[in-house]
Amino acid sequence: MDPNDEAQAARELIDHCLTGDDTAIRQFQEQYGELIYAYPVRVYRIGPESASDFYLYAFDNGRIFRRARTYAGRAPFRAFLLTVVLDHLFIDWQRGTHEIETRVIEEADGVAEAEVLVSAAGVNAPTALLAGLDPSKAVVMKLLCVEDWELDAADLRYLTHASGQTLPQVIAAVEELRATVREREVGLRRVADSLDTVQAWIEMYERRRQRLAEDLRELPPGSGAAARVQVACNRLDAQLRRRRHQRAKLRAELQRRKTTAPYKDIAAILNTSIGNVASQIARVRQSLARRLRNDANKEDKCK
Repeated sequence: MDPNDEAQAARELIDHCLTGDDTAIRQFQEQYGELIYAYPVRVYRIGPESASDFYLYAFDNGRIFRRARTYAGRAPFRAFLLTVVLDHLFIDWQRGTHEIETRVIEEADGVAEAEVLVSAAGVNAPTALLAGLDPSKAVVMKLLCVEDWELDAADLRYLTHASGQTLPQVIAAVEELRATVREREVGLRRVADSLDTVQAWIEMYERRRQRLAEDLRELPPGSGAAARVQVACNRLDAQLRRRRHQRAKLRAELQRRKTTAPYKDIAAILNTSIGNVASQIARVRQSLARRLRNDANKEDKCK
């Protein structure tokens, strides 16, 4: 098949899968199911049982299709699936096996606050984590993590009421928000990949520098051979400085980048101010953090 035709066929198949077309989903699984199942086994060396869990996670609620919808056809779809979709999904799935933790971030409006990472073991976000919250607060948090948290009919009704828009307009705005988050995720992954590459160069230079230092110790001081090795050492030192500086810049950029929805876009959907959105999210995060700490303390007392 012509590469352009193959790319178009893949995009059309994904579009059908996104609509919940059972025939298209079965076709997708037949074509790529083995690749998806084998990916974490071959790349991350996990066992068959865990690979089955990952497979179910990938297809749960059409998660893999939402991630694959950004496919533009610039590379074969199998390559896109391996290097972009499955890698992202596996990282997200792995996060779900760890304890809930908090980290300090700074949003675009300069408000530093604790962000609750909701992809925790045993927590079916947002159903369990957001249970008991006022609907308006729960919807804001769902919009913040819109790529991973689904909005139900009640959420959409609330958004149409709050925004004064029609249901199709609200759905379109939510999809645009998802697209923005996906772009952020792609950018984050690109920076992470660059950081991995730079780290590999640093490690290679350090090993080479160590070998040259050992050679230099064995050579007669002031000899021509020693001078040549010293020149090579100086060149490697300069390369190491440049790569370490590059690594520091990439690490800083990685810290700045976010994969949650921008506050301004959430505010636009809710027809409110950025400050109001930031305030609501800060209060919900603090409330969730307290609840998680209290639950953890109760578990400790029961042990």
